[in-house]
Amino acid sequence: MSNLSEGQVIKIWQHLLLSRSELTGEQGELIKVIYPGRTNDDRGADFRDAVVVINQELAKGDVEVHVSSSDWRSHQHHHDPVYNRVILHVVMWQ
Repeated sequence: MSNLSEGQVIKIWQHLLLSRSELTGEQGELIKVIYPGRTNDDRGADFRDAVVVINQELAKGDVEVHVSSSDWRSHQHHHDPVYNRVILHVVMWQ
């Protein structure tokens, strides 16, 4: 399981969305996905224009999916302004 590709993690994320599960963030916050966004085949986050509720507050923006939480920095997203709209970073492994 530790050698999953990012594409496989994206499919797992999409499957979770189909089950309509509520999610929990790393700080224990309750996350409900209203609209998962549209798949992005261009530069930037994996999903565009998502709508989520985090601790009963509505948030709109992009969702980025990675295998590991450290991938955000290793992929240099923190230096790329195209990722400034990310509201949710979904990871398989913390």
